[in-house]
Amino acid sequence: MHVFFYRALRGRVVDRASNGFMPLLLLTTIGRVSGRPRTVPLGHVDDGDDLVIIGSNGGLDAAPAWTTNLRSRPEAEVQLGGRTFPVRAVFPEGVERERLWNLVASRYPFFQGYQKRTRRRLAVVRLCRV
Repeated sequence: MHVFFYRALRGRVVDRASNGFMPLLLLTTIGRVSGRPRTVPLGHVDDGDDLVIIGSNGGLDAAPAWTTNLRSRPEAEVQLGGRTFPVRAVFPEGVERERLWNLVASRYPFFQGYQKRTRRRLAVVRLCRV
């Protein structure tokens, strides 16, 4: 339903997060097994021209399917408001990963709670416009 309403309203919806409003985007990946398009609504933070998303899955031990899809095929599509454009996913490591994690977690502290609930390291993903 979220995807339907996001598209119908051209992105003029917000998701109430525990620390205020987090802007949403629609991410469409290609399923690594099915080969079919899969679209999910995700909160994001801008970092220059790029978008940063977190693969939290609400702190569950299993990573969200979209992260697995992006690791297999990093080319994807984003709808941001009424605009749709191609992106390439990058999974930063080291200092860059920590910088992006801190950027997102400082604005939306509920991600820190998600990280505490699981043993896996939450994926930080940079979506670079192609």
